[in-house]
Amino acid sequence: MAVALRTSTAGVTAITRRASGSGDWCTFAAVAGEKLPEELAPTGPKLSRFRIQPAPAVRPRLFADEARFAGRLALLAGAAELAAWIWFARLLAHRGPAWAALAFAALRIVRPLWAWLATRVRRGAVAFALLAVSLLLQGFAAMSFADGIGLVAASLPALGDLCTAAMADAVTVDRRAAAYSWLDMGQGLGCAIGLAAGVAEPRLAPLVATAALLLGSLAVPDLRDRGTPRSTWPVSMRVRVLKTPLGAQLALLAVAGGACAAAASVRSSWGLWAALPPVAGMVAAARAEGAARNALIVPRALAFVAAVALALRQFAPPAAVGLGLFAFGGLCAALPGAVARAGGEMERPMASSLAWSALALGAGAGLAVSATAW
Repeated sequence: MAVALRTSTAGVTAITRRASGSGDWCTFAAVAGEKLPEELAPTGPKLSRFRIQPAPAVRPRLFADEARFAGRLALLAGAAELAAWIWFARLLAHRGPAWAALAFAALRIVRPLWAWLATRVRRGAVAFALLAVSLLLQGFAAMSFADGIGLVAASLPALGDLCTAAMADAVTVDRRAAAYSWLDMGQGLGCAIGLAAGVAEPRLAPLVATAALLLGSLAVPDLRDRGTPRSTWPVSMRVRVLKTPLGAQLALLAVAGGACAAAASVRSSWGLWAALPPVAGMVAAARAEGAARNALIVPRALAFVAAVALALRQFAPPAAVGLGLFAFGGLCAALPGAVARAGGEMERPMASSLAWSALALGAGAGLAVSATAW
């Protein structure tokens, strides 16, 4: 028996039935002008005198065990960012070698490589190997006073994408956005604190970086497999996100802002007072994000501030350093804020990865150029 149903805006217009093995058709036509039921197209008086509108969006919240899991992974990713950026700030203060700045940028860009490698090898093994090699090389660099090697070693464990993939596999989709927010906040805080501590007291960079990585390594057991396939995002999807208006503009602003801020902040010698501009920039960007019309206004403003700082480098070096560090700290909050505000739910991890990679690329290029220019 075969049945065909034809509908229109007025409802069911005809039901056609055909017996198997025969060519006869039987059609039952609906009454002309028949309307939809009252439940689907109400025509009676309104039941409420208030406007009918959807309820506000419910903010996703993690369960207690998921929050502990996300917090530990955020600690690991934030510790890796802190170690890398505090060594970068040490080279800002001492005008480090150009090759180390370029190596810093290259190692922060390949962060998707570690997430891809973790689909072939256990995630915990990949993270443990990167942290162990980084700690060993940093110890050697501290003993031999080789700042370039120290920066390269601290830049090696770029674990943000690996932690994001672990979160995506462990947390269900309805609460995954909250887990991504924890990770972005951890990375932003690690970057800003590393910059502030590194420019305020560069001599403490090896000690603070080592302590941060040791503390973050406590979360390595949380990367163990949970009986599901280990996944990550392919390169084609990352390129697609980079071509979107948000991804392209955010990456361009991060590169430009990071390059100008790094070039303007070279040879900062304020002492402990140098820790204030990055923190102030992060607080100001976080407060301005809520009042901005769209997600790109604050990153654009910070990139402009970084460009102004670079222009003032030859005329007022102290003001240039302050503005450059202010823009650096502001980008640490504005980039993840823009991704969380305007990024699509499925594109958010890749957009965040592109933003952090672009910031490191711009910062490394700015330090490399300024190390040879002045």
